[in-house]
Amino acid sequence: MMNKYILNDFEFTVTIDEVLKRFKIDSGDEDEPIVAKMLADALSVARPKAMYGVASIDEKGEDYVVIEGKKIINPLIRKNVDKINRIFPYIATCGEEVEAWSKTLDDEFEQFWADGIKEIILIKAVIHLAETVKEQFNITGYLSKMSPGSLKEWPISEQTVLFDLIGDVYESVGVRLTDSFLMLPIKSVSGFYFTSADNFENCALCPILKCPGRRAEYKGDV
Repeated sequence: MMNKYILNDFEFTVTIDEVLKRFKIDSGDEDEPIVAKMLADALSVARPKAMYGVASIDEKGEDYVVIEGKKIINPLIRKNVDKINRIFPYIATCGEEVEAWSKTLDDEFEQFWADGIKEIILIKAVIHLAETVKEQFNITGYLSKMSPGSLKEWPISEQTVLFDLIGDVYESVGVRLTDSFLMLPIKSVSGFYFTSADNFENCALCPILKCPGRRAEYKGDV
């Protein structure tokens, strides 16, 4: 059975400057007090969460891998884990608490700002998650990751495989999967980390060039 770990009580900070920069609002703008109040309200209830596990790679075929007894047919995953024997499946979320807060807002602009605040909180959870994995397992090099739905090579329908692999996701961090394979709360992410000699990055294969979260230059299809 895969060892699993839950992160649900960690410190994080989000500054008003971070939020203003995201929305391209100048300091002193008439909207700043509104956004600042919203940020304070969000942080008063926000409890982002993450969970991860250490999964062994049991078998490697020509175009598939077997991870913790679960077969995944995927040439790209097979290629990326060729030199390793474990991965770290994960799920991170902004949390149900701040999601519930955002649903109390009726104003269109406030809903837009709340969406951005939740995404920043999610990013803080992901950063803490990655740092925790690296520290716990003494990983000093680059920590690559893959996420279902981020590339055509690993479609979003594979979320079910990842959720099944991790198990007890809703009970542990309050994230559930819809029939269309979307996660709720929406500001949640899933995937797996792995060590990679060539520093694999999803973004290098993603053609959405103007994505604000881009972390690597697009290099085209594999």
